[in-house]
Amino acid sequence: MLEQDKFTIRAAMRTDATAIHDLHTASVMALCTACYPLDLVNDWISNRTPEGYYKGIDRGEMFVCECRDMIVGFGHAVRGEVVAIFVHPDWVHQGVGSLLLSHGIERAKHSHEGSIKLIATLNAQPFYEKHGFSEVKRYSVKRNEVDIPVVEMEHF
Repeated sequence: MLEQDKFTIRAAMRTDATAIHDLHTASVMALCTACYPLDLVNDWISNRTPEGYYKGIDRGEMFVCECRDMIVGFGHAVRGEVVAIFVHPDWVHQGVGSLLLSHGIERAKHSHEGSIKLIATLNAQPFYEKHGFSEVKRYSVKRNEVDIPVVEMEHF
């Protein structure tokens, strides 16, 4: 467990899947619409279910940030890559994202030498740059049959 002031990071459990799903949806709807059209965002997040997080949870790759027993953010990291960092919109600019990212980088470094990679949404690019990531290239990824422009980044 990792603690910083009022926040605690712990491994995600299947019982967290609904809270993670709801947080993920709220975060994308509130934060990504600054850089992506609303109709694209709606198509992007449609058809998601809490069960979609089970694979990462079961593999021990996902973690959550709690404040007073409430999940305020989550992350997903594998060897060499930070897969996801999402913060509930009510908790942005309070250190949650930085704490999750730091934890994710440490997890990604485990048994890995070299740079840590991630794929950032356009709105999150400045956050990752602030934390030492650099742009590698831009392209689109397919989510729910929708092309989402993203930025591949790395951290040395």
